[in-house]
Amino acid sequence: MKPKTFGWVLSLVAVLSVGGGCGLFVNTLPSGQVPDPTPYDRFIEVDGVKYHYLDHPGSGPTVFLLHGYGSSTYTWEGVVPRLAKQGYRVIALDMKGFGWSEKPAGADYAPLTLFREVNSVMEALRLKKVTFVGNSLGGMIAVLMAHEHPERIERVVLVDAAGYPMGMPLIVRFSRVPLAAGFMKLFFGRWVISWNLSEVMYEGKKRMTETQVESYFERLRSEGAINAMIALGRAVDFKDIEPYMARNSEIKMPVLIIWGEDDQWIPLKIGLRFHREIPNSTMVILPECGHIPQEEYPDLVAGHIVNFIEGKPLTGSLIE
Repeated sequence: MKPKTFGWVLSLVAVLSVGGGCGLFVNTLPSGQVPDPTPYDRFIEVDGVKYHYLDHPGSGPTVFLLHGYGSSTYTWEGVVPRLAKQGYRVIALDMKGFGWSEKPAGADYAPLTLFREVNSVMEALRLKKVTFVGNSLGGMIAVLMAHEHPERIERVVLVDAAGYPMGMPLIVRFSRVPLAAGFMKLFFGRWVISWNLSEVMYEGKKRMTETQVESYFERLRSEGAINAMIALGRAVDFKDIEPYMARNSEIKMPVLIIWGEDDQWIPLKIGLRFHREIPNSTMVILPECGHIPQEEYPDLVAGHIVNFIEGKPLTGSLIE
């Protein structure tokens, strides 16, 4: 291990220790189950894996929502009711290894594999011509879907999407350290969620709620969740994604880009590059907003999505 890397690992371990998390005493939940299901919770088995998704019925267009790294369908909780109220069918998926979906040990969690699996789930659900909304990793997969399966996608919404080369967030760099999963399990607790939310939200320490922390914590203590998150962090390689990103000028469908101006995980310059290289794109920048606008400003995000679908004018810090 390089001296510089060793230094920040020691720093992170010190933070973990001071944080007081006691992961050894955190009870795990079964994988592939919802503790308190709602009428909208569903499961579908595809290629031997049980996937959890939310399905709000509607007679209007279908909106498909996909979360980012370490997240789940919960991230859309404030957006879904607003979209469903418009009469849309709204589906939010937990990718393999996340949320309430199964988290098979030793599985391949590389982004390209997750992308192919998301397409398989959409195929199994017979989804076509959807508005695909993706945040972070989910946004990367939305772009891949636009390239490889345009028959499924009518329009795309990228919310602080990954895809172009960039510096990795600390939690992703930590996942590449030997014994990272063991360290994380040892110190895991609600305080880890609070620390992470303070990084991804603008003024996260002030804005995060106990419900938010608890919702993330419950899903990340399901069996295999930490191993899956570490495996994905180790598998991320922008060289694998580069050939697809190099073709972004070929995307013909309408694309809306929503970006938190103060995103510390994926900086605004990445969003501007998406906008510059995707011909038929419009960009909305949200001030005083971090990496998860759908949780920080659900009304704004839902409103922009609705206006985009219905062809109405967009408002705010707009870049045509």
